[in-house]
Amino acid sequence: MARFGRLSMVDELSGQAKELSQTRGYAFGAAESGAVEGAADALARYGFCVIDNVIPHQDVPAIRDEVDRAETAIAGNMGAIRDWLAKHQGSTESIAATKAALEAAPGNIELRPVRRVGLPPKPPNDIVWLPRYARHLAHPTLVGIAQRVLDDHLKIAQLHLRPIAAGDGDAPGGFGQARYRGRADTREWHTDWPHDLSAYGADQPLQNAGCIRQPFPDVAMCLVMIWYLTDVDADSGATWVVPGSHRDGRNPRGPEDGITVTAPIPGDMQVSAKAGAVFIQDSRTWHASTMHNTSGRKRVAVVNRWCPWWLSVDDYAPGGVFNTVCRPLSQAEFKALPEDAQPFFRHVCPDEHDTLQQPVLDRAGAAARRNRFGYAQLATDPDGLRAANQHIHVPIRDSTP
Repeated sequence: MARFGRLSMVDELSGQAKELSQTRGYAFGAAESGAVEGAADALARYGFCVIDNVIPHQDVPAIRDEVDRAETAIAGNMGAIRDWLAKHQGSTESIAATKAALEAAPGNIELRPVRRVGLPPKPPNDIVWLPRYARHLAHPTLVGIAQRVLDDHLKIAQLHLRPIAAGDGDAPGGFGQARYRGRADTREWHTDWPHDLSAYGADQPLQNAGCIRQPFPDVAMCLVMIWYLTDVDADSGATWVVPGSHRDGRNPRGPEDGITVTAPIPGDMQVSAKAGAVFIQDSRTWHASTMHNTSGRKRVAVVNRWCPWWLSVDDYAPGGVFNTVCRPLSQAEFKALPEDAQPFFRHVCPDEHDTLQQPVLDRAGAAARRNRFGYAQLATDPDGLRAANQHIHVPIRDSTP
């Protein structure tokens, strides 16, 4: 009976995933009425959604070309930084030695100072190579979804390219180890920062960016947005997901959870979308970039991670020069961003004050007025206060999960 039960559950999960995949019940149009509410509901239910037509069809080719050029420029700059460090850092791998070596780097190497005093400079934020793409970054539907799910004050903690090469082998832009590429039954399950259990640096203190402890609290702390600039489906670099996994207490990399990160999971599925769409996922969602791309063309995509103002960003990993967390901008680069995108990058520009965004101040003002109202009642009708909160009932809830 137990074996029959397990098979039935597998069949049920597979059927649900197949239906969701076929109906695309997770997808909404960028200009669709109710898209923000629908997307927020899908994120709560499935852990992901897709917003179609964020970038107009006619703008996609130019932005895709821009991303391709940026990929070459960024790879060249990163290679130059590594070569410079290898020659001039010596055998010492201290933060001070890295900082001194990078501050002496020649002008053809692109580096920017970071906000935190005493730490090495980092490569510039990838957005500096993507001015056309930047015009779409603060799309009102996407910002509305992020504000609905996270908070009124938002930060983009990471922004980087995520290409997936066509075919297998050692082609540039591939995901996962080259010898495993091309297998349709291979995964690389993980969750994303700040729910990435390996925290980029595993047990290396100078590289570890920190991670929420298991079991994760039932709070969305980061939305990962993947901007597809090529069509994606089961054979062309579509993202794998496990619907509902963002509410599961286990984790693919959990030391005690018994999950094999490279194997399929019952009920897993791939999203599908046209170029110009944006896939959004709760960072707790179990997902994997595909190692299977037989379309004959590279998947081109840009990833960014949106966080609420209260999440600790870039406080750890002092030696994480190459990681993508909070790569900085100069003030000129910050000012060159579209005005509607600037608030989300203020925290990575050392010369900008990272002030609270207006909606947070608005709600704080409303709270202050409510507080004053209570004291006004105390001054004018103290006896009436006895009955003022009789409509408020707070039950004591069961503490078991």
